[in-house]
Amino acid sequence: MTDIQWIILIAIIIYTCLVAVAFKFPRTKDNWTKERKESIQLLMSVGVFVTFFIALWYISYVVDWPDTMFLIWWGAAFTFFGLILVGIFAPQGIKLNFEKKKDANVPEEDD
Repeated sequence: MTDIQWIILIAIIIYTCLVAVAFKFPRTKDNWTKERKESIQLLMSVGVFVTFFIALWYISYVVDWPDTMFLIWWGAAFTFFGLILVGIFAPQGIKLNFEKKKDANVPEEDD
């Protein structure tokens, strides 16, 4: 792809994202409920997704992938090996303990 085509593609993606936001929040500040920090985090997340999508598209365009059966065989082998390792090192499973938010307002259930 030439540089002009890349610029046009990125401009179209940015324009589409802005149109989607404009349809959802037509009166901007009146309807937009997020703070500046949340807005920046949202824009950075979209930027990372777009960059990741373009990188994957470019890599799939440039790289000559091996045969499908070769990839499936190695994927199955790694999955099987991973399951064996999990069975050896964590036979009871992996338990994740998340911290509870202190300021969370959870409504009480009425029985």
